[in-house]
Amino acid sequence: MPLHSCPPPRPVRRSLLAAMLSPAALALASLLSQPLVCNAAQFALSGSGHFKPPTAEQLAALPANLPFTRADLASGTWSFQARYDDSVPDSDPDAYVGRYTGAVQAFRLVVGSTAIDLPVSQSETVISDGGQGFTQRESIRLEVKAPVAAGMLRVAWMQLNQQPAGTDLRGTAGVLRSDAMPAAAAMAQLPVANAADRFLELRIDQLGANNAAPLVYLSTSQPTVTSSPITAP
Repeated sequence: MPLHSCPPPRPVRRSLLAAMLSPAALALASLLSQPLVCNAAQFALSGSGHFKPPTAEQLAALPANLPFTRADLASGTWSFQARYDDSVPDSDPDAYVGRYTGAVQAFRLVVGSTAIDLPVSQSETVISDGGQGFTQRESIRLEVKAPVAAGMLRVAWMQLNQQPAGTDLRGTAGVLRSDAMPAAAAMAQLPVANAADRFLELRIDQLGANNAAPLVYLSTSQPTVTSSPITAP
């Protein structure tokens, strides 16, 4: 995985003493001259869009302990801001799936006029380069799950590049070159075959109601999403 914040290595100048050393000693000296740690970059990801508000009847039937007011849901507007680190290692054994648990370090969700800073302990970023048996599909999923009073809230920024069955997008054949964490530009706007396959969704499910319809489901196709590096002060 490329570490975007790493400076290029400095050229090593050989002295007269270095010319007299054995190859093994030269290798050790070269190793010791390199920096031991190189921090990867952090990036900010921001998105906004409009969703179809619930009907008046649906709003009236919602429980009172939702994290958003009925006026928030009726507004039809939402946004998010996330901060992630691209140095988190891949924990998925699939050679074409990268699972980066803990890469998301902060996530703020705004619905209407209510902003919530969600805990990120259950967040993950999953990169599929034609993995999990779907060779014709590449995807990026940044997801945060958090318990709320009404149940479990899940918000995800999804991007899918889907081609006809039989297409093999693994490796360099597709838009993604591997299952490594992609460049920040792709995290915001992955080139996809169908623009509708780039969407933001939110759902709140009752705990223990695995087969029940979600209490709240919001979705926005083609939201405006941008990315930018976070520079150290």
